[in-house]
Amino acid sequence: MGVGGSAAAQSLEELHRVVSTAVIQRRPISAVYDGVLRLLCPHVLGYNDPGEHRVFCYQYGGESRHGPKLNAGEGIWRCIALAKLRSVEMLDGPWQTRPHARQRCVKYVEVAADAEDYPDREPQ
Repeated sequence: MGVGGSAAAQSLEELHRVVSTAVIQRRPISAVYDGVLRLLCPHVLGYNDPGEHRVFCYQYGGESRHGPKLNAGEGIWRCIALAKLRSVEMLDGPWQTRPHARQRCVKYVEVAADAEDYPDREPQ
């Protein structure tokens, strides 16, 4: 099912590479975040003012420990710290998304799945 690296030993560079590729190719990922498995479609990867890498993603499956919970058949938008992801793997499956308000998770966008949302960016 997956095409990622080994779980425990992914460096920040490897996490960045896998998530960046998933954004560009519009592929879902599985990852452990906050101790639970999550199924995510990463839409935007970049960083915020303190220079921390963030991922704006649509969580369509898995679990959640804090914040809003998933409703049956409905996902939720999440702002995730890249460095806190574990066991990241790209999945073969449908890209999932829903309308959302303007994202404020990532201030400096490196890659975005929806280029029309970021007209100042070069196409990926």
